[in-house]
This record gives sequence, structure tokens and C-alpha cells, in this order.
Amino acid sequence: MGVIEQNKRKKYMLVCAAIMFAIGVIFMAWLLYGKVAHGNGNQGGNILAGASPDTSALQMYYFDGETVSVRTFYDSDKEKKLIKRINAFVLSETEQGVVADMKPPFYGIWIGGEDGWGISVAWSEGIWIKDDGTTFYGNADFPGWWEEMAGEDEDDTLSVLSFPNAGILSAYHQCFMVEEDGLAKGADSVEMSIEEIPADGKVKVQITNNSEEEFTYGEYYSLQKRIDGHWYTMPIQAQNVGFHDIARILSAGESAEETYDISIFGALEPGEYRLVVEEISAEFAVID
Repeated sequence: MGVIEQNKRKKYMLVCAAIMFAIGVIFMAWLLYGKVAHGNGNQGGNILAGASPDTSALQMYYFDGETVSVRTFYDSDKEKKLIKRINAFVLSETEQGVVADMKPPFYGIWIGGEDGWGISVAWSEGIWIKDDGTTFYGNADFPGWWEEMAGEDEDDTLSVLSFPNAGILSAYHQCFMVEEDGLAKGADSVEMSIEEIPADGKVKVQITNNSEEEFTYGEYYSLQKRIDGHWYTMPIQAQNVGFHDIARILSAGESAEETYDISIFGALEPGEYRLVVEEISAEFAVID
């Protein structure tokens, strides 16, 4: 009788061990699937998570180093199919410095998100960079997708400053800046001087109208950098930045103080810069 009980106990233990092993295999398979399909752990899949094709068009950009073109999907079903294919790619996160290895042609995607803000991705040479600066390795068929969108609404008149994540890319590739010819207004008519550049990047300036006419300007401003004796406009690096379309009028002989946030252009390397508002500017230097 003791032998029979012992055999039953052995069988029970073997059955329990088999069940525990099966549960372990299922758990590991589920965990691996989650990483591959959803980008958990060190994976970067699902890179367009949060996209809202039902409420936003999807735009794909192409930049050959000289000209930017964009094609737009307005069909949510087409958008969803493309998003699904892109999100299926398994990506490995890497350091942002690999952006220096990217080269033309560059491809980009922009689509509105569920939170009301935009989602953007840039790709070249198997390197992906998101609008938050995270960078991944992972091959993809962007050239094929670009060709699939042939015949969709297309625009080839855009500035490179509008390319997805141009602000981050410009830190490694000068082709994402726009060379400027100069400024129209002379210093004897309207002047702008920098009063203070605090650590938070919110620059205080004074604009003085020395002319005999009203000077009109808006909220928009830009930042230029001097490179090899030439001025280049820098793309905005911060996400989801917008300017109100309003006019401010400065009467002849009057002055006004304004504050401009240059932190939207990212961390500035040592060099010469100028803040530009309409056709006036003020120069300053960043010292290491």
C-alpha cells in the first residue's frame, strides 16, 4: 500500500511539474510577442503609436538634399494600412549620434495624434528618429511606400525647415538649414537690441522705430547661425510650436519690449547667432 501511495505521489509531482513548465513556456512566448509586436523592453516597434488616422491626414516627405516634396493621404483606410505596416517593424534603440550617419535621400512622416498634437518620424539609411529625439535602427521600405503614394496630393514647394524633425537633423546635417541673403531694413530705421539672455532661453529685446512710419510685426521670429561667413536659418526643434497670426504696430519714434523663447531651437553650440523678427535682427554670441 505504501508503494502505491508513493507512485501516486510521483505521478502527481510529474503532472504538476509539466503544468508549471507549460505555463512558463506560454508566459515566455507571450512576453516575447509583446516585445516584438508592441515595442516593449528595448524594442522600438509601434513607432506611430497614438496616431489618429480618423481625424488627421497622413503626410510622407521626401528630401533629396535639395528639394522637399510631400504627398498626403486623406483616406483613413489607406492611412491605417500604412501605419499598421510601419508599426510592425521591430526597432532597436540607439544613441542619437548615429543621426550623423544618415544621408540623402531622407524620408519623413507626419500625422496628427490622439492627443491633438502631431507625431513625426524621419528615416534614412536604416536610422529612425522620432520627434522626441529618440533614435532607432531598423530597415524599412520607405522608397516603396513613397512610390505607392504617387498620384496622391503632392507639394514640392516646401522649405526644408518644414521637414519632420528638421531641428534635430540640422544639428548633424547643414542641409536642413536655409541660407539667407540678408536683411532689407537698415539699422537707421528700425533697430532691435538684446537686453538679456537668461538661462531659460527667453530673450528680452527692445525694438525701436527710428523711421517716420509705423512698423508692423507679428509673433513669428526665427534664429540664424553664421557658418563660414554665411547666415543660415535654423529649423525649430521643439515639438508642436505655433505662432498666433496677429499684428503689432509700433508707431514712429516709439520703442517696445518683447520676449522671445530661443530654447525652441534646441541647445545652441558655441558660435554667432542673430534673432530675426520680420526684417530686423539682433546678433549675439554663444561662448563655450
